[in-house]
Amino acid sequence: MTIYRYPLSPPATGSSSVDNPTEMIDYVMFQRKRIQYDDSNGSAYYGLNIPNNNVAMEKNTDRIYINMPQNLSTQYAPTYKTVDMGVTGMAAASGLKSEGFDDLAKALQQAAKDAIPEFTAGALSEVASGAAQFLGLAGNATRNDIMALAKGKVFNPYQEQLFSNMQFRNHMFSFKFFARSERESQEINNIIKYLKQGALPIYGTVDGDAATGANASSRFFEIPDKFDIKFVRLDPLSGVLNSSADLHYKIHTSVCTGIDVNYTPDGQYNAIGGRNIVSTGVGDNRPLQVPAVTVNCRFTETQLVMQSNITEGY
Repeated sequence: MTIYRYPLSPPATGSSSVDNPTEMIDYVMFQRKRIQYDDSNGSAYYGLNIPNNNVAMEKNTDRIYINMPQNLSTQYAPTYKTVDMGVTGMAAASGLKSEGFDDLAKALQQAAKDAIPEFTAGALSEVASGAAQFLGLAGNATRNDIMALAKGKVFNPYQEQLFSNMQFRNHMFSFKFFARSERESQEINNIIKYLKQGALPIYGTVDGDAATGANASSRFFEIPDKFDIKFVRLDPLSGVLNSSADLHYKIHTSVCTGIDVNYTPDGQYNAIGGRNIVSTGVGDNRPLQVPAVTVNCRFTETQLVMQSNITEGY
């Protein structure tokens, strides 16, 4: 297992309280993982938004730790819609609570009686609008317009705010990296590559596929990795992570929906001088060729947050 971390050393070092060393550093931990699909079990469901659906995962042996971003926030977005129930809609909803057909029939009869004025005004507005259109005259008064002019009132639409669904939480992380040494420059480059690889698909084929030739290995996309995201605290002197409860809030298994890498974060291109970095190759230990870079990552959870999850720390 390889761990990539930024920063490698605390901002302020020291061996005593007089030196004012950095006591703890909070990090965001990212670890990739992939669903283990079993083609022999055709009835398996691999959706992650089903409670207690145990989906086998293979975790990447590597992980990364990045210091906390400047902006850290989360959102909970239940969706509601405005519905005009009307008199008949209220009666139908109330009638569903009754156990007998007679009660439902009485509720609908009363609703029909209450709806007569609205029905009459609606019929008059349609007749008036139809006559105006037939004669080529202006006029498009609605039932409420007629009631407002004739009675000084309008019909109550009996609007209700009705719950529709929940939105998956989105998480945006913005990091700015400064390379203070060649080793840290290599570490930053490895972190960026780790995130980019996990966000992208893989060429692959299905076992037993009949395709042959050059196109066989690129007929399908294997879906990108999922991410475990966690906030942790580390003692920079001992290098020991705090294994207590998660900081701030927990995050469900997420997918990466976008990565933006800016190699000129300060609006001007600056290259690292010295030896020819390009000639070192493109292996795992290749350092950055610029002193600073910003990375913006967007993640979406694969599971909805419910009331019970709040008590669990989400």
